[in-house]
Amino acid sequence: MNRVRSIRIAAALLASVMLLSSCTPIGKMQQNGWIKKLSDAFPEDTFTFDGHPEQVLTGTDYSVVKVKSELYPDVYISLWKEKGELYTNYLAIAYEEDIYDELYRVLDGRFPCSNYVIRQANQRSYKGYPVEDIGARKFIKNYMDYDCQVLLFCDDESQIPDDDEIKDIFLELLDDEPRVYNLQLYYFDAKDADLAEDNPLKYYKVRYQLFMTEEDHINNMYADYNGGTENDHYIVRDMDI
Repeated sequence: MNRVRSIRIAAALLASVMLLSSCTPIGKMQQNGWIKKLSDAFPEDTFTFDGHPEQVLTGTDYSVVKVKSELYPDVYISLWKEKGELYTNYLAIAYEEDIYDELYRVLDGRFPCSNYVIRQANQRSYKGYPVEDIGARKFIKNYMDYDCQVLLFCDDESQIPDDDEIKDIFLELLDDEPRVYNLQLYYFDAKDADLAEDNPLKYYKVRYQLFMTEEDHINNMYADYNGGTENDHYIVRDMDI
């Protein structure tokens, strides 16, 4: 009995040591080296250690380093190792302006409206990007997600496309600019423009979604209307292109 109990205690101690290993001086030195590598890649910014993320179920995640950026003080930046390679979400932050420029380039003039704005561009940064300044063009080519919210403002409701029109618009986009898209288009009255940017879910009239996980396949096109679900419907489901 004592032998079994001793084995269990030893196993528990080993697990604790493994969990806390990155808090040891060796672990801290290694993670400081991660921050130095990020600093070497982007010398125009200054980075400092900002702790470790807290997970709801497992507590502090010592395998990931939070970093504070002087250029982007309000943005969450992280560094972690996976299969021996160092990754960060910083590139999506550093190239954010270029990401928006690319989205405007691809989407400009495609949707009937009086005015529009791309409010939110999402990059799935949990994938991680290499810790090097690869440049915006290479980032867009190799890593960018065409995933965003577009707020469209209409002086007249006749500008809002119907199902057939929006389907044709999306298919033309995919023909001209083949990508994997997750687009959320929110149509508003132009008079609600100021309110819409703060709370689009409250003021939109109709939302059209184009959702894809592969470049040659549309998972769905969907329409939903503010204030109820009885008119919400799929325009397209599981369509190869």
